[in-house]
Amino acid sequence: MRMKWLLMAALFIVSCPVLAQETFVLVGPAVGNVQNKNRHLYGSVEIRHLFLSWGKLSLGAGGVMDVSSLENYEGLNLTLQYVLSDRWSASLTSGPGRYSDHHYDLGSHLEFRSGLELFYHLKKGYRLGVGVFHYSNGGVARHNPGTESVRVALVIPL
Repeated sequence: MRMKWLLMAALFIVSCPVLAQETFVLVGPAVGNVQNKNRHLYGSVEIRHLFLSWGKLSLGAGGVMDVSSLENYEGLNLTLQYVLSDRWSASLTSGPGRYSDHHYDLGSHLEFRSGLELFYHLKKGYRLGVGVFHYSNGGVARHNPGTESVRVALVIPL
């Protein structure tokens, strides 16, 4: 019985994904509230660490700060990144954060930020990316209008 468990554990370890260990910073301008008349510009800084890879697919986590004169958002996220080719990759991100809720009423200080991004790979690990993000409180409050933003980012490897 013990040998069976050891064999299963060994097979599990051998089949585990490879440690990716890639860390980078995304920095760039963004436009918030893009589907409404009262759009606003903000700056976005995000750090991500990819820690597991399965071939072209990587899993990571990080934190983000979106800052403007009107609103602020600080949050955590999980990232699923897929390499499309030697020059292109895409990622899905999602996670909870704190929204300042001063100017735009999104119903709660707890907001979830989910996004889809496309990256063009430059030399030495740098990338240019564009992303579309949705902010929603996920129904934790009665009022949940949500909002969208678009960000252009320079990705700097660390």
